[in-house]
Amino acid sequence: MGKTNKAWHEQNRMPKNPTMQQRVEWHLAHAKACGCREIPQSIQQALAGKQG
Repeated sequence: MGKTNKAWHEQNRMPKNPTMQQRVEWHLAHAKACGCREIPQSIQQALAGKQG
């Protein structure tokens, strides 16, 4: 895990009850802006399903 980008997190909250598409988009943006954690397995699987 890397350093948390607090300002990004404050400005980019995950929506309440997000759809899978919203979760995927949030986590991709998060991965570019912040290094506090890895993309969750469920999101990685969703991305793999879209590509395959």
